[in-house]
Amino acid sequence: MKTSLRISAIVLLVLAASSVVLAQEWSKAQTEVWQICENNWKDWKAGNIDALAATTHPKYQGWDDQTPLPYTKEKFVEQYKEWKDKISLKSYDIEPARIVVTENAAVIDYYYSYSMTVTQEDKKDTIKRNGMYVEFYVKEKGDWILLADMTTHHEK
Repeated sequence: MKTSLRISAIVLLVLAASSVVLAQEWSKAQTEVWQICENNWKDWKAGNIDALAATTHPKYQGWDDQTPLPYTKEKFVEQYKEWKDKISLKSYDIEPARIVVTENAAVIDYYYSYSMTVTQEDKKDTIKRNGMYVEFYVKEKGDWILLADMTTHHEK
């Protein structure tokens, strides 16, 4: 009887400890920055390029594992305008792993997955990707804006 009580107590402690690790609680600042990230994904899905551009710093540097060099805000906006009629984001999931915030800088590490439809002439393809994303924000005039990001893509 004592052994089964000890085992039960150990199992409960392990479960309680693991649920504390899994249930991250974000500070107000972390939640605020994460909301910007979530809104950017919603704007991408809606095709709202102006909103994406508004939350992107003029000196933005973006890089992924499919481009040889980082790209600028101008290239980023140009690319989204080209994609607007060809690419449709169907679904996505983003999960934060870590959010670090200082007075005027923030870094978000998160995992993403998405499905999009690519239309070329009369052919449609569905592309699914997942990977890791790192976004670096700065706070200017009270607003968080995206200064840089780095993405890894994995085809599903």
